[in-house]
Amino acid sequence: MDTNRRIIVLPHNLMNSEAPRTDVANADILLWQTGYRLVLALVAGIMAVGLRNAGILTLSSVAYVTVGPDSADRVLGLVAATYVVLVTSIRALVQRTRAAGRTLSTLMVVADLMVVFLLVFLLAEPNDYHRGLLLALFSLQLTHVYFGRAPALLLLAAIAAAFLLINDIAQDYSNAVSWPEALTTLGFFGLGSLLVIRVQSKLHERLGTLVAIFERAEEGDFTNSYDVAADKSPDAITTVGRAYNRMRTQLASIVQTDPLSGCYNRRGFEQQYRRELARAARTQTDVALIAIDLDFFKQVNDTHGHLVGDQVIAETGELLRASARTDDIVARTGGEEFMILAPNTSAAGAQHLALRVVEAFRRRTFAEPKAKVAVTVSVGVVSDTVPDESIAEALRARADEALYAAKRSGRNRVVLWSHGLDALRRGQTSGEFPPVKV
Repeated sequence: MDTNRRIIVLPHNLMNSEAPRTDVANADILLWQTGYRLVLALVAGIMAVGLRNAGILTLSSVAYVTVGPDSADRVLGLVAATYVVLVTSIRALVQRTRAAGRTLSTLMVVADLMVVFLLVFLLAEPNDYHRGLLLALFSLQLTHVYFGRAPALLLLAAIAAAFLLINDIAQDYSNAVSWPEALTTLGFFGLGSLLVIRVQSKLHERLGTLVAIFERAEEGDFTNSYDVAADKSPDAITTVGRAYNRMRTQLASIVQTDPLSGCYNRRGFEQQYRRELARAARTQTDVALIAIDLDFFKQVNDTHGHLVGDQVIAETGELLRASARTDDIVARTGGEEFMILAPNTSAAGAQHLALRVVEAFRRRTFAEPKAKVAVTVSVGVVSDTVPDESIAEALRARADEALYAAKRSGRNRVVLWSHGLDALRRGQTSGEFPPVKV
C-alpha cells in the first residue's frame, strides 16, 4: 500500500448522532455569523436614519424616479425588518436543530446580497454601481471560506445577475449607464473571483486531505501520511502535514499498543486483523487465529498481589512476541487474554505455533526473583482459507470455542477447532469431548 497517497474526501458525509458533520459545522458557523449580522444591521440602520435626517444620505436619481422619496424610507425599513426577521428565524432554527444544510447557508448569503444591491440601487448613481461588486466581494470570500466552492460559485452567479439587473433598471430610467464599462467591470470582477475561488479551493482540498488523515487516525488507522512533496508552494498547511508525519509513528504506538504487555491492544489488533483478512481474501490464502488465556490468573493476583500480576502480564507479552514469527501479530485482547494472528498459516502450522507457545510457558518461571510464579496457558486454534472479509467474526468465534474447549478439558493444552466444538461451547457436555490436540 502506498502510504503517501493523497486522500481527497470532501465534502464529509460521515454521520454523528443525527446530522451530517458538515451540517453541524455549518450550524456553528451560522450561529456566530448571525450574531454579527444582527449587530451590523442595527448599527447600519441607526447610521442610515441619522445620515438621512442630516441630509447627508440622499436617494440616487434612479431611485428617486422609480421608488420616489416618500416610499424610499418605507422600502428601506421594510428591507431592514425583513432581513432582521430572517436572520433571527434562521438563528433560532439552527439553535434548535444544531444543524444547517446548504439551503439555510445559501438563504443567508442571498439575503446579504439582496440588502447590498438594494442599498446600492437606492443610494448610488449608476456610474457607482461597481461599489456593489466591491461590497459583494467580501460576502463571496466569506462564503467560500466557510461553506465551500459550490455555494461560492452560486453566489458569484447571483452577484452578476443582481449587478446586471440594477443596471438594466437604471437604463430604463436614465441614460447614465455605460454598458461597455459595466460589462468590462463585471468581467474583471468575475475573472478575479474565479481565480480566488480556484486558489482557495486548492487550500480546501488540502485541508480536506488533512481532515481525512486525522479522522482515520481518530479510528486508530495511521497508515496514511501527508504528501508533502505534492505541495509545490509550501505554506502553513504543509507545516501541519510535516508535523503529523513526524508524530505519526509515535501516535500509532500510543493508540494501538497496550502499555503493560507491549503488544497490540484491541483497537490495534482489530485494524491489523481487518487488513490481513482483506489481503488474504485477495490472494485466497489461509489465516490462523490463536486465542490464549492464562490459566488461573486470578489466583496469581490473589496470592501475590496485583504488582506481581502486572509483571506476569508484561513478561507474557515478551514471551509471546518471542515465540511468534516475524509476520505474526500479537495482541492483548483482555485482562489475561491474548491472541496471535498468523497470516498465511495452515491448521498444521498454527497448531505447531500454539504448541510452541504452550511449551514456552511450561518452561518459564515468571516474576523472578520476587515471586517465582509458574503460569500455564490454554490455547484455542482455528485456521481457514479466507473467501472474503465477512469471515472475520466466524473465525473469532471459532477460536473462542476452541479456547473454551481447552479450558473445559483440563487447561494447559491446545485445542484445534472442529465442528464438534459447537455443542461444547453451548455447555452441552453430555457425551465425549471432541478430539483434543495437546
